[in-house]
Formats: sequence, C-alpha cells, structure tokens
Amino acid sequence: MSTVSPTDRQIDGLDRKLLGLLAVDGRLTMADLGREVGLSRTAVLARVQRLERDGVIRGYRAVVELPVLAAAHRARVGIVVRTTDVAGYVRRLQALPGFDDIETVTGEYDLIVRVSAPSAAELDTVLDRVQAWPDTVRTTTWVILRRYGPVT
Repeated sequence: MSTVSPTDRQIDGLDRKLLGLLAVDGRLTMADLGREVGLSRTAVLARVQRLERDGVIRGYRAVVELPVLAAAHRARVGIVVRTTDVAGYVRRLQALPGFDDIETVTGEYDLIVRVSAPSAAELDTVLDRVQAWPDTVRTTTWVILRRYGPVT
C-alpha cells in the first residue's frame, strides 16, 4: 500500500520549480513564470490552475509590514543620576520601551533622553519607573508639542 497521495504523483520537476517561484513571489505573472521554466504562458496557466484545483496551491497572500506609527507623545527628559556606573544606568534606560536617544551632557543634567509613547499614560508610567530607581536623583520633563525638523 502506497503512502504517496495522488496529488504527490502528479507533481513533476516543472511543477516543483513553479511552486518554488510562486513561494518566493506569488505575484509573478504567468508569462514571467513561463520564461523561468521554459513554457508558454498558456502551459504555465494550465499547470498553476491544476495545482490550485488539486489543493497544492491553497492560496496567495500579501505579507504586510505596516510602518511604525509616530508616537503620539514625545518628551525630552533631563536626568540627574548618582552612580559611578553611568553606562549601566544607560543600558537600563535602553531596555525600556520608547527611549530613542540617550546622551550624556555637561551642565545641570547628567543625561538628556528622548522618550516616545503611544499615550500620555504610558509616557507617565515609564517616567515614573525611571524616577523610582534609587540612583535617579531627579528628572525634568519637557513634553514636545510640535517638531519642525532640522534647521537648514
């Protein structure tokens, strides 16, 4: 008794090549597929329709990756820290969601960071978390109302 399904017996090398091409780019035209495998557009169409009918090709889909939407709430935060391990502190900040830029600076603050969050509540939560760290002396937050882009 054979364990090979009737569909498996009907697939030949050309079918496998067509399936491989379609798996990489399901939007290839029948003419493009024909050029790749050395068949006419009509012959490729017949094979693809048979593969669809037999259930070998069960559908086509778009793989979509939407662009990341800009965070609705952005802020700059000045942070004064009390630690000898500033690099370790920075690594902890980097592990938090929304910390886009972290810079050590001179002056009143040790660090200036840019934070983004999808909501004011989430921005508040992440800032509360940083403020609760024992080595955070204080933070000052400036909420960004409008960004004009780089000055040329």
